[in-house]
Amino acid sequence: FKIALGYLYINDYSNSIEKLSDITSVSVFFNEANLQKLKVYFLTENYPVFRSFYLESYSSKINNYQSNGKKLFNFSYLFTDDDLPSPEKFLNPFNKDEKEKLTYFYNWKNEPPIKDPALAGIMSAVIPGSGKMYVGEWGDGIMALVTTGLFAFLAYDNFRAGHNTRAWIFTGLGAFFYAGNVYGSVAAAQIYNAKIAFEFEDGLNLYLEQNNYFTPEYNFCE
Repeated sequence: FKIALGYLYINDYSNSIEKLSDITSVSVFFNEANLQKLKVYFLTENYPVFRSFYLESYSSKINNYQSNGKKLFNFSYLFTDDDLPSPEKFLNPFNKDEKEKLTYFYNWKNEPPIKDPALAGIMSAVIPGSGKMYVGEWGDGIMALVTTGLFAFLAYDNFRAGHNTRAWIFTGLGAFFYAGNVYGSVAAAQIYNAKIAFEFEDGLNLYLEQNNYFTPEYNFCE
């Protein structure tokens, strides 16, 4: 068991699984080995194998480690695109202190606060810069509105004054900034979504690390 944990601590998951699998049901470390094995499958991000192993090891057995395994099992849904369990079922294995944070994670995953890139593009097509404002980039949005509006005004003013050459130059510049404003708004929404998704997953990983993946901590030096 110590050797298996040693491999786990240095991220040698294949050898860790091999050593944990050698621990039979007659060993006092059997249940602990199964929980650590579950953790290793989780860390490899092989969620189908992880869930299959959980169901084989815990669904019909009651032991002191089932609650820990169930927590990790439910938590795995936050990393995949699978349908989430109901809130009650998802939060059931967690204690009162854990439920507050897990409720936040669950709600974020269930209804992520993303921005619609298509809507951002349409908004900026109707009112230049509004798509940028929609994703929170107010400075860029106002700049796009002012720049596009300025070139549109200069083009109109020069056409009205009969300065067609300058008018067409301003028209071209205005069209360029207008198209860039629409494209930029779509890209801004996509970047925003990627950023918050990264921050969400980073928060999940940090929470798991702080809670040792809901598994016991061992110190064999004591």
